[in-house]
Amino acid sequence: MTEHWSRKEARLPIRLARVLVPGLLAIMLAACGSFPLTYTEFQARLDGAPYVQQPLSSAWIRVPEAQLVLERRFRFVTEQRILLPNRTALRGENFILLHSEASPLSVGGRFRPTELLAPAEGTPYPFERFEDLAFRTTTDALGILSWASWSNHAGLNCVLAFRRLDATARTLLSGTAAMDMMLRNCIHGSEEAALAPIGPEAVGFAAITTEPAAAPQMLSPLAGPLP
Repeated sequence: MTEHWSRKEARLPIRLARVLVPGLLAIMLAACGSFPLTYTEFQARLDGAPYVQQPLSSAWIRVPEAQLVLERRFRFVTEQRILLPNRTALRGENFILLHSEASPLSVGGRFRPTELLAPAEGTPYPFERFEDLAFRTTTDALGILSWASWSNHAGLNCVLAFRRLDATARTLLSGTAAMDMMLRNCIHGSEEAALAPIGPEAVGFAAITTEPAAAPQMLSPLAGPLP
C-alpha cells in the first residue's frame, strides 16, 4: 500500500509539469512580445507598414502641385509622403517626406536627418552619399532650414532639404512635439523655387485658419465626431 502511494506521489510532479509548463511558456512568449523593440527592429516594422493613399486635402502641408498623398503608421509614428511632379529628364521622384512621432521620445530629441533617408531608400539621385554633401543653412520664419543643391548649370536645379518643425511654428498631430521634413525637388528653375515646397508659405499655418486652400488642422488620427 505504501509503495502504491509512493508511486502516485512520484507521478504527481510529472502531471503538474504537463499542466503548468504549456501555460508558463505561453506567458513567457506573451511577455517577450511586449518588450520594447530595438531601433533596427522598429525601423524594419515601420518600413514594412504599407502606405495608404489619402485625399489631397489630407496633406499636412499646402502644396498646390501635389500629385499624390500617401500615409503609413506604426505604433506612435505617422509618416506622409507627398509626391510632386518631375518635369525634368532626371530619374527619381520629387517628394516631401513628413515624419511625426507622438511619443515622449520626440520631446527634446535631436534632429537626425539621416533617419529620414531610410524610407527614401538612401540619398535620392542625383545627390551623392549624405556624408559627402555640402549643406547650407538659413533661418526663416519657421526656424532652421538646411539644404544641399545640385545643378547642371543650364537652368536645372535640384535640392535636398531638411527641417524640423515644433508646435511653436504650426499645429501638429495630437501628442506630437515635432515633425521632421525632407524634400527632394528637381526643377527647371531657380534654387529658391525648388525650395518653395518646404518654405514658410507651404509649411506654416496657424491653428485656426479661414483660408479656403489651407491644409487641414493636424488632429489625432483617432479624432472624430462623438456619437
